[in-house]
Amino acid sequence: MKTTNTISKSKRFDELKRKRFNHFGLLPVPCTWMQEPEIKTMPLKHHKTKRPGVIYVIDSDTQRRTWYSFEIADNKYWKDWYAIGMEDCEVGHAWISATYSDWDDPDYEGVESRVTWYVSFAHDGSPQHEFWGWHINEVSVSHAYERKLRNKTPMTYQYECIDIDGKPVEFKITADGYHACQVNAKAKVDADPNLYPFSENSYFRSVMLVHMKGG
Repeated sequence: MKTTNTISKSKRFDELKRKRFNHFGLLPVPCTWMQEPEIKTMPLKHHKTKRPGVIYVIDSDTQRRTWYSFEIADNKYWKDWYAIGMEDCEVGHAWISATYSDWDDPDYEGVESRVTWYVSFAHDGSPQHEFWGWHINEVSVSHAYERKLRNKTPMTYQYECIDIDGKPVEFKITADGYHACQVNAKAKVDADPNLYPFSENSYFRSVMLVHMKGG
């Protein structure tokens, strides 16, 4: 789902807790360093066929799609969405989970975390007089790795890529830490019309530590 509208804090789930069906909002996150995923809650409706880009709550007993569904805006941090729960004529609930992955933070090492939202759905009475929508009851997280500060020790790495003729080219990059060296080395290859990545899967044929301050 691609969206162009900007979601303000006032439009969040009533302080990140509630959202009506068929509305945009931001899901609450358990850690301040996570980017809140932008969501569109779909109308309360059974779809005869699975729609592209729509994530459905799967019934835990029948393993069929329920009438609860949503879309997530394009986001480089969130992936592997899954939702399971149950539906009834007046209420329902679901556990919605996704993986938060960030390996490009300049200050922190890579992190992968599984976040789960426990959601209850309300659709009792008249939607004109009663609240029909989502209520975020609880948010939990499990981290695959401890989030740690990157090593910013000045260091120099030697890289080998190729030129326009496919011949090997070596160059050195000095920066504060391995991650900064990698970012700067890739930027150098991208900016220089005479340099090319070694292959489709790897920028460099070899990467070698040349010097580390204090080493």
